[in-house]
Formats: sequence, structure tokens, C-alpha cells
Amino acid sequence: MCVIAIQPRGIQISEAYLKNCWDNNNHGAGIMYAVDGKVIVKKEMESFSKFIKHINDASVFDTSIVIHFRIATSGGINDYNCHPFKVHHNLYFCHNGILDISVPQGSKENDTQVFNNALMKPLEYDFYKNNAIMNLLEYTIGSGNKFVFLDDLGDFYILNERAGEWSEEGAWFSNTSYKREAVSYSKNYRDYGAWSDDW
Repeated sequence: MCVIAIQPRGIQISEAYLKNCWDNNNHGAGIMYAVDGKVIVKKEMESFSKFIKHINDASVFDTSIVIHFRIATSGGINDYNCHPFKVHHNLYFCHNGILDISVPQGSKENDTQVFNNALMKPLEYDFYKNNAIMNLLEYTIGSGNKFVFLDDLGDFYILNERAGEWSEEGAWFSNTSYKREAVSYSKNYRDYGAWSDDW
């Protein structure tokens, strides 16, 4: 169900944690960070080493980095549906969870993009600084979903922060899949009589 990681200014997430995230959520990954008043977005669909280079390149700047690793639940497995997504010229966001909304049959867009286009893009560009609107959005998406916004100053805003956790190193993760190495199942799982899911 995806995982979001936030690497605040001055913090470095271990490569081992990032590799766990990549292996457990392997339908593409993206990052966003701000430099000189502009949000920079990088995405990678196939190579972990190329993805780590994006993070290392971003880490030289004095900015927070928001990282998203995807498991597709709607929409295609492609760069277009890989997070982060643009809300306004100065604001991007990532989502972890499954939104309880109707995605049209055969839509090229995932649930996150449908929600963004219908409900967030029409809002005033600085809505994320309005506590009432953010509280309403948090209520609307439900406690099982997490949004992380990043603006052009490099400041991040978390919806449903308490549903994730802060690591000992000072990074925030939207779930605990960063702690676990990827689980692989036997191709002949039916031989065991039942599907067992450690997740």
C-alpha cells in the first residue's frame, strides 16, 4: 500500500531502510524537494541505484526530501501514476493508502490523482497553511490514508501524522515497511493449502 518517507533537513535515511522500501513497494518511486524557491520532482521506475543517486543529489541541498515508494492499487504502473503529484505551482504531494472514491473504469489516473484534480486543485494555492482546511482534508481522507505536502520553501505538512512513525534517526515513515526486508512467497503456495500473508 505504498510508503512515504520524509528526510528532514540535516537527517540522512539509511540506504538499508530505503532499499527495504523499494523492495516492498516496487511499482516506482519518486522524490520531491525544494531548491531556490522551486519544487524539484524526480521519479524512477526500474533502478534502485539510479533512484539513490536522485536522493544523494538532493541531499547536498539544505532542504527536506519527501520520498514515495508505490504499490499500484489503481491506474497504470508507469511514470504518470508515480508520486509525487502537483497541486499548484508551489505545492506537490504524496499519498499512502487507498482513498474511498470512485475511479472510473479504465481510467489512466489512480485514486490519488482523481482526488487531487477534483478536490485539491480547485482550492486556493495556500490552502495548506489553513488549519481548518487541512483538518477537513484529514477528516475526508480518513485515518487510514496519509498525505505529505511539500512547498517551494522546502517545508512539509503531514495529514494523519500519528498514523505513521518517527524513526530513531529523526525521519518519518507512513508505515513500518521500511523496517522489513522484502517477503518472497513460493510460486507453489497452493501446495501449502492456504495463502499466508505476513503483512
